[in-house]
Amino acid sequence: MRGLYYTGLDIHKKAVAYCIKTLNGPVVDQGTIPADRQLLRTWDGSRSGPWIGAMEATLFTGWV
Repeated sequence: MRGLYYTGLDIHKKAVAYCIKTLNGPVVDQGTIPADRQLLRTWDGSRSGPWIGAMEATLFTGWV
């Protein structure tokens, strides 16, 4: 990935769904990871460029 990307995070009790898009809207990557702090940090560290994120705030987002 290159440039700035926009990431949406949908945090649930057992999984985190994500969708990464460019400024123009095409989806670059999407998927899910288990809802675990270390796995989320590993996922974040695997991004190859800067990104801005938005997170859905629910009862299960306190650990983030």
